[in-house]
Amino acid sequence: MDSERQERPAVERVLDAARIEKRILIVEDDLNSREGLGDSLRADGFRVETAADSWEAFVKMKQRSFDIAIIDIDLPPVHGVDMTGWDLARILRAYNEEILLIMVSAQEADLIQGEAERFRVSQFLEKPISPTRLKAIVRTLDLR
Repeated sequence: MDSERQERPAVERVLDAARIEKRILIVEDDLNSREGLGDSLRADGFRVETAADSWEAFVKMKQRSFDIAIIDIDLPPVHGVDMTGWDLARILRAYNEEILLIMVSAQEADLIQGEAERFRVSQFLEKPISPTRLKAIVRTLDLR
């Protein structure tokens, strides 16, 4: 019984260290969603950065690497150029083939299943997103 009590904190420390090591980029044009999801993940111990559009995401991706990208499929045009979340996912994959992608949209999953498979999406979430569910998904994603 005492050894079980002593091992538990060590296991929790390992899990906490793994969680803190995951670098997450959230790309979402809606300020409330972006900041709410970011704050929720940060409160759980993750290192999170946010971007309001694809251009800001590019800049952050060039500055540092991320393990996970949470990307809204319906992003606004940047500098007059239409760029969807799928376009951004393609570019992020060019920078880092191992990045785990979580795609987010108000569209039903059935409508985008083909694209999700093509881009090796780890998870697709329909809006509105539950921060609790998102944290559970991020905790379970295996980094390569």
